[in-house]
Amino acid sequence: MSRLNPQVYEFGRFRLDAKDHLLLREGKPVPLTPKVFETLLVLVQNRGRVVEKESLIRALWPDTFVEDNNLAVNISMLRKALGDQTNGDHYIENIPKRGYRFVASIREVWEADDESQAINGQATTEALSAPQEAVTPNKVINSLAVLPLVNGTADANAEYLSDGITESIINRLSQLPQLRVMARSTVFRYKGRDIDPQEAGREMNVRAVLTGRLLQLGDSLIIRTELTDIADGSHLWGEQYDRKPADLLAVQEEISWEISEKLRLKLSGDQIKQLTKRYTESTEAYRTYLKGRYYWNKRTPDGLKKGIEYFEQAIHIDPNYALAYAGLADSYLLLGSVEYSALDPQVARQHARKSALEALRIDNSLSEAHASLAYVKMFDWDWTDALREFSRAIELNPGYATAHHWYALYLMAMNNQAEASAEIETAREIDPLSLPIIAGVGWHFYLTRQYTEAIEECRRALEMDSNFYMAHFVRGLSYVQLSRYAEALEEYGQGSRLSGDTPLLLAAQGHVFALLQRIDETEKVLDELFRMSRRRYVSPYYIAVIYTGLGEVDKAFEWLERACESHSEGLMWLKVDPTIDRLRLDDRFTNLVRRVGLAP
Repeated sequence: MSRLNPQVYEFGRFRLDAKDHLLLREGKPVPLTPKVFETLLVLVQNRGRVVEKESLIRALWPDTFVEDNNLAVNISMLRKALGDQTNGDHYIENIPKRGYRFVASIREVWEADDESQAINGQATTEALSAPQEAVTPNKVINSLAVLPLVNGTADANAEYLSDGITESIINRLSQLPQLRVMARSTVFRYKGRDIDPQEAGREMNVRAVLTGRLLQLGDSLIIRTELTDIADGSHLWGEQYDRKPADLLAVQEEISWEISEKLRLKLSGDQIKQLTKRYTESTEAYRTYLKGRYYWNKRTPDGLKKGIEYFEQAIHIDPNYALAYAGLADSYLLLGSVEYSALDPQVARQHARKSALEALRIDNSLSEAHASLAYVKMFDWDWTDALREFSRAIELNPGYATAHHWYALYLMAMNNQAEASAEIETAREIDPLSLPIIAGVGWHFYLTRQYTEAIEECRRALEMDSNFYMAHFVRGLSYVQLSRYAEALEEYGQGSRLSGDTPLLLAAQGHVFALLQRIDETEKVLDELFRMSRRRYVSPYYIAVIYTGLGEVDKAFEWLERACESHSEGLMWLKVDPTIDRLRLDDRFTNLVRRVGLAP
């Protein structure tokens, strides 16, 4: 016989759907990360009881050692989402030195379901009473990885098509708040690997994996797909789509819709519209846009420039193609970033701002464009607008890892480190194999003076890709703060060789020489940076850091003034950058912080 099990819990203005992993406030989805949702579910299922911190940590992270701070961040984010006490409501009670208790009145909605009873009822209670068992808040399929479609054609030039369709499906599904979708950079690490879907799913900690193959036979486009349940390896769904190339836009909508159906997702009217939305009706413009994204994803200066060419071609075909404008904004932001330094940052930001605003003029619901505009606003030192744009980007697409990543950088610059930690971990949860996000975690540890932890994060990144020079850079910075100068120089040297002698790595070496008072070598680095500045952009902030290391405070401030005039990227870190700590007591520093807009 079937046993009754509560599937829905109602409290205050909220409705918590355990089966579909969804929290609604007055009928509208509340964006929560999976861990924050699980925290709420465990507390609700044990309402009225004190849930010990150790038990809660064991339930949420059964196979991982985490500190109490991780739990505290989860609780903080949960309270913020619930509006706990800010609106006069009170849901979560803190029991000092023990744990937490859910105190609001709850109405249960029951339905018959054997499996759910075992999962949502017994498992929760047993995990909290038995130290060796972990709670599993629910077993519905609420997480997915879309592995790269295999290009089954003989034409390698069709690779952009298989990659682009994969990315489009990911982007569509990631906008559903009740579904956690692995980001592109994580799933594409499986490209070209002959791996069992169950194995890949377990590695990414998802409940289902979509695999597929694309073929072009004459004037036919054939896409074969298969959806696998990772829990038992069962076949959830499979389909073959035989379409004309002109039907490319429609087939992606069909695949995304079929997946949402097979995962038993309950979609609102707005979510259905978003899932089936078209940004252009031109298949030619769409194919050209996919070529732009293909080259953009190569993440090289030449690839980014090639991507810009294709995005501009797509716009020429369809002047109202918002996604193509967003692609332009992303390309210019990277070209002007510290990582590439391939374009004057002021010029790059001007192009990025113009492209992002045009994208939003066409379609104000485009999360990517809001995130790009927010990033530009950070370097305009328009912190209020940046916050608004980041919030809007995440509201529109809670599964957009880049928005969480960039917002985390914003919070780090504001020295709001608890929220920054939560945001960068959210980004990593969505995109666990993203090298820039892992470096972002390391950067957060560095800025919060946790240098050993920063070094460890960079080690993980380099294990994934030994050519990722930004990990060498952050690890070198951390060694400097630990006074391990020889190791820092080794890291900077490796990073410089990998990056092709970027100003960033050269200046970092000069800073170490300055700290060691190796004057001749410091002067040599400064001369090289001045020569380099005649042919490419060199941030005045780099020069200021070297003079800070030499103890030449007046010259350091002279170059910081120049950095201020050009809105140099380094100035956003004024409140938190350890390399300029010796300048902080100077009145000129206080004035500089105020001018950048970072004063309290």
